[in-house]
Amino acid sequence: MMIRYVFLLVVFFGLNSYVSALEVTAGEWEITVKQYVSGMPVGVPEQKYRECFSDDDPIPTSFLKARQCDVIKQHVRHRTVYYKVNCFTEHGSIINEGKIRFSSFKISGSSKTDLGKIAGRPNTLGYKFTGRRIGECTLAP
Repeated sequence: MMIRYVFLLVVFFGLNSYVSALEVTAGEWEITVKQYVSGMPVGVPEQKYRECFSDDDPIPTSFLKARQCDVIKQHVRHRTVYYKVNCFTEHGSIINEGKIRFSSFKISGSSKTDLGKIAGRPNTLGYKFTGRRIGECTLAP
């Protein structure tokens, strides 16, 4: 009987910590993004974007300049979101895969977009980003 109670407590606390593991400080965040192309020595200069994050919407997509992004996969582990999204841009559909780590007022992460083969070689757009919370969300939905 005691083993059953211990097991239930372990399951309860394990699920509770999984659910609350992300805890995004909801609001508007400024993201600095560094973009690079695989096999190319020169990247694009850093750019800044603003995006609203919450526990329900923790995936950065503003730097992809997409009209809409659909979440294909999302997994949370220890304040880090691992994700895969299908985004629709003016050039067609792209798949972006990455991770973003949240602390109270800072984020960091990386992602990549597979461009397929160009001239017989696989090409990837890579992104590294950092960010900080700047306040309540004021961006239009």
